[in-house]
Amino acid sequence: MTDLIKAVRFNDLSLEDPFFASLREDYKPGFDSWFKKKNQEIAYVFHNSRGELLGFVYPKIEEGPLTDLSPALPAARRLKIGTFKIEAHGTKLGQRFLKKCFDLAISLNADEIYVTAFPKHSKLIQLLSQYGFEKVGTKSSKSGIEDVYVKKLGTTHQDQRKNYPIIN
Repeated sequence: MTDLIKAVRFNDLSLEDPFFASLREDYKPGFDSWFKKKNQEIAYVFHNSRGELLGFVYPKIEEGPLTDLSPALPAARRLKIGTFKIEAHGTKLGQRFLKKCFDLAISLNADEIYVTAFPKHSKLIQLLSQYGFEKVGTKSSKSGIEDVYVKKLGTTHQDQRKNYPIIN
């Protein structure tokens, strides 16, 4: 079976695609310049059979402490989910993208995964929580205050879904 989530370079995507409108709104005024600056970097996307962009995730590896958060986090090797957006349509696409991030984190020997999210994105936060991400702080920027969620790889919980990708 082929994976429907594909790796592409930012410059292979159209910044004018309506999919990016809400990201542009959330991260104004800098979203367009950030996107253009990433032109050679890899993101993962999903297009439906009509060619419409319905999912996008931009993961990257980071090492060291995170000092731009409150409270700061100690040094670690982390997979940062820099941007994560899906157009939910009842197909578990969010879980598929999380699996892609877990697979990348494991292949890159990350200790944990982290993501920031505005509190208004309750469906995303609910999905992250189901898979063991925990709120550890906040991050302030020109766009506002985002909550910071971390998933420590290798820790276990009573809830088996929170243990994913560890299977006992």
